[in-house]
Amino acid sequence: MNKVVIKYIVIHNLNSRGKSLTKEFIETLLNLEKISFEYFATKNIDELNNIISNFTDSEKYQYCTIGGDGSLNSLVNSLMINNVQNPQVACLPGGSGSDFIRTFALPQNIKDAVKHLTTDSYYEIDVGSVKTKNRKKYFINVLNIGFLASTVEISESMPKIIRRFRYPIGFWIKIFFAKAKRIAIELEKYSFNNHAFNICVCNAQYFGGGWNISPKSSLQDGKFNVQIFAVSKLKAMKIFFLAQRGLHLKEQDVLTRKSSKLILHTADPIEIDGDFFDYGPAEIFVENRTIRFKI
Repeated sequence: MNKVVIKYIVIHNLNSRGKSLTKEFIETLLNLEKISFEYFATKNIDELNNIISNFTDSEKYQYCTIGGDGSLNSLVNSLMINNVQNPQVACLPGGSGSDFIRTFALPQNIKDAVKHLTTDSYYEIDVGSVKTKNRKKYFINVLNIGFLASTVEISESMPKIIRRFRYPIGFWIKIFFAKAKRIAIELEKYSFNNHAFNICVCNAQYFGGGWNISPKSSLQDGKFNVQIFAVSKLKAMKIFFLAQRGLHLKEQDVLTRKSSKLILHTADPIEIDGDFFDYGPAEIFVENRTIRFKI
C-alpha cells in the first residue's frame, strides 16, 4: 500500500508583520524541505474560513499559519468552526508576537522554524473558548480580563504606521489613568468579587512579547491557570515587571487557582491571544476538543 502524502495548507496572514515575506520566499523555504503544500494568502477571517472549508479532512491535510499569535488564533478558530477533527497545526513566525511557540522553545526565525514541519512530533493541547452575549471565540494561549485587555483595546485604535509600538504606547496611556476595579468571577471551586487590576486565564506560558506569565501552565490537564491580580496600580506595576521573568507568582496578592471554567459576571474588557475580543459578562471553558500542535 502506498504511503499517503500529507499536504500542508499554508495560510499567510497579510495583516500580520509577516506580510513582508513574499510568496516566492515562502515557497522556496517549503520546497527546500520537500514539503507538500498549497499556499494561500488571506486578509480576513472570512477568506480563511472559505479556504479551510475546502480542506477539512485532517487525515489528508495539516495546517500551517504564517504570522504571530493572532494569526494562529484565527487558524484555530477556523478549524473549530469548520469542525475539523483533531487537526495538526503548525506556526511559522512572522507576526508582531509569537508567544505561543515560546512554550515549546521553537525558533522565532522562520528559516529555522520551517524544519519542524518535516517532523512527526506533535503535542496534543487543550482549546479554550469564551462566549459573551454577542460572540464566541476559541483560544489556545492567554486570555486577559481587565487592565491588560483595555490596553489592547486602545492600541488597536492607533494608526498602523506605529503598529510595532502600539502595545507599549497603549500600556502607558492606560496605566496613567488606571485603577483597580471590582471584578466578579466564579470558578469551579472558588468565587471572587472584589477589586482587582487584572485577571489572566492561562492555557500556555507566554504572552506580551515574551512575558513568562504562567510558568506552571500545562496544555494537557484540561484546566486553566487563573491569576487574579488583587492589587493597587503601584503594586501592579511591580507585578508586571516580575511577570516578564515569571517571578510574580510568589507575590501574596497574586491569587492563583486552576479551573476548567470561569464565569465573568461583570462588564469588563476581554482580550484573547493579543487581540481585543469583547466585554463581559462571559463564560470561559476548556473545550472537549483538542488540536495537535507541531513541535
